[in-house]
Amino acid sequence: MVGGTHRGIGSSRQAETLNGVQIDAMSDQITKLTAALAESERKRVAEQQSMSETVQQIKEQVMNLTRRPTTSAPDDTDDESDEDDYVDFTP
Repeated sequence: MVGGTHRGIGSSRQAETLNGVQIDAMSDQITKLTAALAESERKRVAEQQSMSETVQQIKEQVMNLTRRPTTSAPDDTDDESDEDDYVDFTP
């Protein structure tokens, strides 16, 4: 039985060592995943801000377009009277 007891103690120590290694590995993985999540969130926020700025620029462009007249008459640039700009209908 001495061998059995020794084997039990050895297994227990091996299990504790494995658990310690596993805990360290999991802690390291949690640290890496937490950093990756933070970076992902930072990128998401940056993309959202960029999209908001783009949407605002598009809104401003649309507002500028709606303020402009859609059709414009040619400018009357001569200094003469407007009488020569129209032709009377003669039957």
